[in-house]
Amino acid sequence: MVRAAALALAVGFPAAMLVTAAAAWISIPIGLFPRDVLDHGQAVEFIYHPGPYSLIVAALAGAVGMLSMINRRSSALIGVFISVTTVPAAGYIAVALVLGEGSKAAGSAVQLVLNLLGIVLAAAAVLLFFKVTQRRYEAKRLLSKAPAPRRKPGAPRPHRH
Repeated sequence: MVRAAALALAVGFPAAMLVTAAAAWISIPIGLFPRDVLDHGQAVEFIYHPGPYSLIVAALAGAVGMLSMINRRSSALIGVFISVTTVPAAGYIAVALVLGEGSKAAGSAVQLVLNLLGIVLAAAAVLLFFKVTQRRYEAKRLLSKAPAPRRKPGAPRPHRH
């Protein structure tokens, strides 16, 4: 499962970014948006200015994603959470590079890396927590089903109150 996810990331993101870059490259000469379009987007600054909330949102998405996998109750909403933390940054990198905005592309790349790290680390932490609690639960369950220790012949009986 990890190998398939890594392959999907390694192939899927670059492919999507190339398609986005091609669309941006074609859009400029036909007038769909001006060359300075990235200079007027205060509402999207969070995409290329990473901050503490970037990591918080990514960690929440990773934790929720892993919880849904552990519970085998995956839904489209989990995909949306993870996409919201990664797709804008990946797309912004592609468009910024086409428009020659290297610093904004770099900031967005940092954002994307932070998001992916947050998702993976939070998912791994949830999985580790789940495994530890499962082991403890199983150990307690097995101990509760274990027969009482046998006393040696001739040994005094335990005193009951």
